[in-house]
Amino acid sequence: MNGKDIEMPDYKDFSEDEEKIYDIEIGKLVKRLQGGQSLNEACSAINIVDKELKRVIADDVLKIVIAELHYNQGMDFEQVAHRLKITVKQIEETNKLMIEDVMLTIKNKNSTSGTA
Repeated sequence: MNGKDIEMPDYKDFSEDEEKIYDIEIGKLVKRLQGGQSLNEACSAINIVDKELKRVIADDVLKIVIAELHYNQGMDFEQVAHRLKITVKQIEETNKLMIEDVMLTIKNKNSTSGTA
């Protein structure tokens, strides 16, 4: 690796209050989705003024649901998309981002390990 750390995507650092809002809203969204709402229905109920925080919450809940339904429960992407009432393409694109995040994290961790 030419001595440079792998560049990680920029993630917004949220305040303590924003983190609390994030945790509460993620919990509500998961419950709505478990109750049968579509992803869009559940996310439309997010009542936050901060548009960036709202976007992060919506993006993250989709990742959480993909991890649960696809990786933990073994549903294929078509089943997950049908359950959430979104396109398979949305599932595929989000899954690709999830894998890229994991790979960047692993590469970055490996490139910095062993240095004191």
